[in-house]
Amino acid sequence: MSFAVVVLLFRLILVALLYLFLARVVRIMYRDLRAAASSPAIPTASGAVRPGAIAQLVVLSPGKTTFQAGQQFRLRNPTLLGREPGSDIPVDDDFVSAQHLRILSGPTGWAAQDLNATNGTRLNGTRLLGTMPLKSGDILDVGRLKLRFVLDH
Repeated sequence: MSFAVVVLLFRLILVALLYLFLARVVRIMYRDLRAAASSPAIPTASGAVRPGAIAQLVVLSPGKTTFQAGQQFRLRNPTLLGREPGSDIPVDDDFVSAQHLRILSGPTGWAAQDLNATNGTRLNGTRLLGTMPLKSGDILDVGRLKLRFVLDH
């Protein structure tokens, strides 16, 4: 067998392997897209939410803000927290971004959405990435401010 035939066979095998790899990548992406399309946009909160329930944030630790421990903020859909004066709950703290956190209600319940804040948001001590469901009693850390999410039935 000549050298040219060996190089040709090697090239054909390499092209076949490349197509197999690309087919595998497309199959995995297709499966992931189908799974994402079938899941809800806001993850399901544990426990059903009764219509008419009142959601609020209660200040646990005010940090360097002017809020008082125990102060309550009734939530509407959506509620924006941030240093920006036009926020629904303006938080005067250097560790809080202009638009830091959004609390919203969907068909499956309430959820917290980090708005790519520089210092991030913590939900029950864990960094909040994207949108996560909220349940009554959850603790949110926004800058140096610590809040409890309460859902009154």
